[in-house]
Amino acid sequence: MAVLMQLNKEVVQHKVALDEAPLTLGRDAANDLQIEDRTVSGFHARIEWVPGDEKTPGHHRIVDLDSTNGTFVNEETVTSHRLAANDRLRLGLVNFLFATDEAVQHDRTARVHKSWIPGVYYTKD
Repeated sequence: MAVLMQLNKEVVQHKVALDEAPLTLGRDAANDLQIEDRTVSGFHARIEWVPGDEKTPGHHRIVDLDSTNGTFVNEETVTSHRLAANDRLRLGLVNFLFATDEAVQHDRTARVHKSWIPGVYYTKD
């Protein structure tokens, strides 16, 4: 299963699991994923499943819905684009990462340590 992750300064803010149902993205509340950012159009883009056949496997693609500020994949403007693992998407100024199960890696949870200073905690890497 594929995952769409909204990023803010390379930190994952939201994750959405993608299946074969289309997913609309935009500022309007009627979208499947509402993005509250003024650089994103009301109905900005749609991610849809394209079934495969005997020769090619199925895949997801993103389709721009005539947005004002455009839809970008790996910083190139697209109107329709087949998505691949680790593609970086941008709608207006909002960034996403498209990942597949194979590409999603979970970091270990950082262990919190208490310092000798009262109320100060830290992590070791």
